[in-house]
Amino acid sequence: MSNENVREVPDEMTLAEAAEFWDEHSFLDYEDIEEVHFSVDLRRNKNYVDIDANLAKHVRMIARQQGVSARQLVNQWLQERIVRDIKQAGGPKA
Repeated sequence: MSNENVREVPDEMTLAEAAEFWDEHSFLDYEDIEEVHFSVDLRRNKNYVDIDANLAKHVRMIARQQGVSARQLVNQWLQERIVRDIKQAGGPKA
């Protein structure tokens, strides 16, 4: 591999930033990659919803176009839909 193709991986990234970075880059473009081990406790946040990979791809693309995170976009869409459905149903039900 020639030096002109070698890039640097950012030193510090949040989990979301790392996910976005590696969605857009290939580890094959980097020489300084080393194996690391880490753990993530997903049980702390019980708000995860499994969605179709193709849907997630489109959500990320639209979010990027709008300059927001995928999380912000999905929350906005859900909020809009819930408000609309509550209005159509005549208000919240207890």
